[in-house]
Amino acid sequence: MTISFKEWNIEPILSHVGIHRRHLSQAPLLLEEASMDLDEANRFMRMFYLFQGTQQEAFSLELQKKALSIRQIFKINLNNEQEGLRVLAVMAPGDMMQNLPLDYLLERQGIELTLMFLLPNEALPDQYPEHDVTVFALGQSSANAPIIEKLIALMPHWPKPYVNHPKYIECCARDKTFELLGGIKGLLMAQQSRQKKSKMVGVAFPCTIRPVDSHAGEKFEKLWDQKSLDDYLSRSDDEEFYVSTYLDYQSPDGMFRKFRVALIQGVPYVSHLAISSNWVVSYLSAEMYKSQDKRREEAQFMRDFRIQIAQTFKDQFEAVYRKIPFDYLVLDCAVSKSGQLIVFEVDNSAWVHNTDAQELFPYKNEHMVKLMADFSKMLHSKTVSTD
Repeated sequence: MTISFKEWNIEPILSHVGIHRRHLSQAPLLLEEASMDLDEANRFMRMFYLFQGTQQEAFSLELQKKALSIRQIFKINLNNEQEGLRVLAVMAPGDMMQNLPLDYLLERQGIELTLMFLLPNEALPDQYPEHDVTVFALGQSSANAPIIEKLIALMPHWPKPYVNHPKYIECCARDKTFELLGGIKGLLMAQQSRQKKSKMVGVAFPCTIRPVDSHAGEKFEKLWDQKSLDDYLSRSDDEEFYVSTYLDYQSPDGMFRKFRVALIQGVPYVSHLAISSNWVVSYLSAEMYKSQDKRREEAQFMRDFRIQIAQTFKDQFEAVYRKIPFDYLVLDCAVSKSGQLIVFEVDNSAWVHNTDAQELFPYKNEHMVKLMADFSKMLHSKTVSTD
């Protein structure tokens, strides 16, 4: 198979992180500017970014579909003073959770970012945008599976240095993750099984349940007995679920603490600590912005992370990297009551960012700047090692 590359002379569009940094009052102006873009594909893609994360999710995906029916290649404005390394992100159609949001990691890093969307019902192209390093940014999902399968077959012919080989993406499925990581000493994972609604068997209580391909705690519940399971299934239109043993990680003060770690070639970097009275913990639902005490604890946790977490669980993080050898991977973790590292989720497309309000979270900046600079260095190292 012959793969060729060409330059694409198209105007870059404002990134999602760029939109995120604009004040809400600027939304009408951004929408007006997008609607007047003479490049029709850019116009629809810009509007897709504007409506992502709003109550207009279905509408935003229709805008993306229109953009991709015209062109599958887009350049992204990362607010660089100058650009150097050229990065191609290979992506799939869908919302922000379907792909690694690279613009949040690469903003102001002096990198030129081009997105190429591959369509599930079409053959892979034989010509790609010219670039220096490829990032296979597709997340693990049923929707992305057909594209990932085609990419795996393509990889023996791929001539460019790359990040995150597609053959490991399926390792991020919850049941596959448990199979790979469940036996690591000092690491604790809930046993996961993927079950169909019509054939659900062997459920041990208490357990948790969520639909396959759900994210961010959507339809995620704890079940205590068969009655609660029957009730859950009767309320759900989904046909396939992940059923998991329930791990009690509640702290003595009654709170639940979950932290996000980015692994860059096996080295852990802290992203955040979420503290909540609810066992379903996400940074958004924890409402960290409302509590000075929570933010004070998060600041201390981030300062101590290198010793308290990275060094303590060095062997466990290295073992994860050996089992799932991604150059970049995100883990959602906690520490168990017995002092083990709990890993709840492994994701190659999770959101890591530096957009929290500086006046409330001044302690985050130094950690996120370090993480993003080292991610950029890793991309640069790919070109050096293959020269």
